[in-house]
Amino acid sequence: MAHTVNTAGLAANRLGELLELVRERNPFQRARFEGLDLGGQPTVEDLPTLTKRELVRDQERNPPFGTNLTYPLERYTQLHQTSGTTGPPLRVLDTAEDWAWWRGLFAHTLSVAGVRPGDRVALAFSFGPHVQFWAAKEGLQELGVMPVPLGGMTSMQRLLTIAEVEATAVACTPTYALRLLEVAVAQGLEHALESIGRVICTGEPGASLPAVCSRIEEGFEARCLDHAGLTEAGPFGYPCVEGGGLHVYEDEFACEILDEELRPTPSGERGELVLTAYRRTGFPVLRYRTGDVVVNSSASCPAGHSDRWLPGGILGRTDDMVVIRGMNVYPSSIEEAVRRVSGSGEFRITFYSEPSGMDEIKLEVELPQGAAARKLHELMRQQLGLRVRVVPVTPGVLPRKEGKARRVVDERRARWSEA
Repeated sequence: MAHTVNTAGLAANRLGELLELVRERNPFQRARFEGLDLGGQPTVEDLPTLTKRELVRDQERNPPFGTNLTYPLERYTQLHQTSGTTGPPLRVLDTAEDWAWWRGLFAHTLSVAGVRPGDRVALAFSFGPHVQFWAAKEGLQELGVMPVPLGGMTSMQRLLTIAEVEATAVACTPTYALRLLEVAVAQGLEHALESIGRVICTGEPGASLPAVCSRIEEGFEARCLDHAGLTEAGPFGYPCVEGGGLHVYEDEFACEILDEELRPTPSGERGELVLTAYRRTGFPVLRYRTGDVVVNSSASCPAGHSDRWLPGGILGRTDDMVVIRGMNVYPSSIEEAVRRVSGSGEFRITFYSEPSGMDEIKLEVELPQGAAARKLHELMRQQLGLRVRVVPVTPGVLPRKEGKARRVVDERRARWSEA
């Protein structure tokens, strides 16, 4: 399904309307734009970029909700917060109109993923303050599809429920999809997943990585699809079923890919995704630095969608990237190599410093006996261009997470001396 993209003129009008609104009614945004010459028809490039840290700091100074509110508080009907994995959590409010926008975009995303009325979609999340649980439920209901909430259940209980209701799809993080497979195999419950035709992933890099996607598809014998959204910005990325990866809703978001100097990233290079949501006005973000790392590709997807294509999806996070001996290292690149080794299980990455001061990488990973460790060592060298200390461990030793994975430990001296 192609998504119809509005003209550039309409996008410019939407940006102009948003700027006029927030400069009049939003104290946070008005202060940001003070002193800027935004006459005529400004473009997103005329605006300063915005970080999560700025929004968090505003809420710390003006608790509990900050000043990035365009309307009186009684207009807001939804409260969600970020996970806080990379700093203090941020509270984000939505009006009824903004929540309807969320719901509609999420419904379209699920429709593109192949979800149809009559499906029963298992939501393998612990329902809490994070937006993806509720947006998924509401998007499914918009489509006339039955959500099957699995919050508060063990993995075993979730598998049994999936089997009992004959769920046709499951929505979860890629890490948890692999965890469900692991539990199913350990408990002899592989049959519990026979009704699943689609695994719809979000919440972390992974499902767009070929090896991770392949591992999920082989285990479930189902299609694995990725989509993307942020509490701060909204549901911005829908799956490209034909070509893989993601498309950005360009009629709803101004999309930029910028380098570390906040300049446009050359074609073929990695950069940070920067978004402006045109029609989410209650808690607006303009030129928001998402922290998501993507490749700036000039290629067109095989299906001919006109929205911007990110063939590799979300490749990692800027705050996850570390520099080891002059090389940029993303945990997602390490995961890609781990998943290419047959029989590999959970893993943990430790960045540390040798007495000599040289920074190194230790990779603990659950591996079968034999040549798997040597193969992974070679894949690490090819993937990263670095020597990685691969430490095989017994299956089941490393901790499991049911939500977003936390697999990185940073013990480097330089990191602490710089803090």
